[in-house]
Amino acid sequence: MLPEIESFVSWLRRKSPQSSTAVHYGSDLKLFFAWIGKPCLDVKVQDIDAYIEHCQKEGHAIGTVNRRLCALRSFYQFLYLHDEHAIGNPVIPKRHFIRPGERLPRDVEDKNIKALFEGITNVRDRAMFLLMLRCGLRVGEVRNLSMPDLYLEPASGSLAAYLAARQGQLSTRGLSFLAASGRFEVMARAKTQSPRRSRIRQSFWKAIERHGNSGPAGSYCHQAGLWVTCHQFRHTFGRHLTEARVPVTSIQRLFGHARLKSTEVYLHISDAQAQEDYLAAMNEIMRNLPLEVKP
Repeated sequence: MLPEIESFVSWLRRKSPQSSTAVHYGSDLKLFFAWIGKPCLDVKVQDIDAYIEHCQKEGHAIGTVNRRLCALRSFYQFLYLHDEHAIGNPVIPKRHFIRPGERLPRDVEDKNIKALFEGITNVRDRAMFLLMLRCGLRVGEVRNLSMPDLYLEPASGSLAAYLAARQGQLSTRGLSFLAASGRFEVMARAKTQSPRRSRIRQSFWKAIERHGNSGPAGSYCHQAGLWVTCHQFRHTFGRHLTEARVPVTSIQRLFGHARLKSTEVYLHISDAQAQEDYLAAMNEIMRNLPLEVKP
């Protein structure tokens, strides 16, 4: 890695130790400079034009290309502030950033949800994925979930079954989900962003896409003959709420803020009407699509 990139990544980690931005931006910058093959101070506006064309020919999504451009622009802003020899920023927003079209959320049909969950017999994995499907949690929010965040009344369902199976291994302050070895996957209040946190985040995708209970060659998606991402559970949660006639204002509250902060907005809602709407909707959804297991 170029020393300039190392300095930039270290700076990002100091600014936002709980964010994964440093990991993603560092990876994006390594890809760009491996492709361009020239020092960072020699990069021109035209090089960015050519890189965008390269990414599009490779079939990368608009969001991926724009994120890489954000990484490059932030990197050159950092150099401008910290290096007296820095050049002007070669990434020009109005020239380079691609305007995405308006897309509908990609949810999963109920018949495919049923087929997928029939193969998820591992109690931990089932609990994790149901939190995404039933509460709309993102991967990072499930990963950071701690015991005080949980609302376990009534004590039933897949989450309770998992906690019962892990009885004696969970701390009231530790994270809810453990690795298969029984050790905590991440520290509840880590002060620094580490590559290990990135690997743990990837383990959620591996659990559904790369391996399941049928051995290394199997996967939950492969077993069901489907391709489903973790974030599609969140989109499906939104569809289920809409179909259950939950008011749009309650759905807005249940989906929470754009930034990943905590699971409180989903699991401990202060608005009484939104909580009542959520519980009524979950009762109807669970009757129509029963996926829970008894502890």
